[in-house]
Amino acid sequence: MKGEMMSSRAVSLGVLQCPACGSLLKVDANWCPRCNFTGGDTVTMFSDPPPPLLPILDAAGILEESDLVNIGSARESLRGRFPQFHWRVCTVILPPASSLSLFGFWLLNACPLLDEETLESRASTVLLLINADSGQVAAVPGYAVESYLADETWKLILSSMAEPWRSGKPGEAIVRFFTSTRGHLEIAWKRYGTRISTRN
Repeated sequence: MKGEMMSSRAVSLGVLQCPACGSLLKVDANWCPRCNFTGGDTVTMFSDPPPPLLPILDAAGILEESDLVNIGSARESLRGRFPQFHWRVCTVILPPASSLSLFGFWLLNACPLLDEETLESRASTVLLLINADSGQVAAVPGYAVESYLADETWKLILSSMAEPWRSGKPGEAIVRFFTSTRGHLEIAWKRYGTRISTRN
C-alpha cells in the first residue's frame, strides 16, 4: 500500500498548497505559478457528477458488513475524542495513471454537502481515499486540519495501514488509520494543550 498525502485546500476554501505539485501558495492564489494548476482543472479531469461524500463510501465494494461496523465504531470513537474534525472514507477503482490526491481534492471540494454539513465542517474534514486496484492510499485533509498534523505524520499514519492491507484485511487497515490518527492527535494535544481539543 503506497501512501500519498496531498492537501485538499480548495480555491473556494483558501488554497495553501497545490494539490497537483505540492508547491506552497498564497492563501488568495487562483492558480499555481509552478504547474499552472487551478481548482477548475479537476472538473475536466473528473467529469462525472460527484456523489454525496458519505461517512463511508465503499465504491470499490471491498468491505464486508462487519468491516463497516468496525470502521464506523473507530471513526465515531475518534470523532468523540476530537469533535472538531470530520472523517470520510472512500474506496475507489481508478486507472493506474490517475492521481489519487487530485481525485481526493475533487471529491472533497466538489461533492455536495450533506444535510448536516457546512462549508466550515467540510474544511475540517479528512478524507481517507483508497484505490482498491493499486493499493494506493491518500489522506486528503481540509485546510482547517493542516495545522494539527504535519505531512510526515500523515505519511506515518498511512504506513500503519500496510500490514493488514497486505494480509487481505482492508477493513482492519482502515481501522488502523483511525487508531493511528488518534495516537498522533493525542501527542499533538499534549504538545499544544487545549488548542487542539477545543478549536472549532
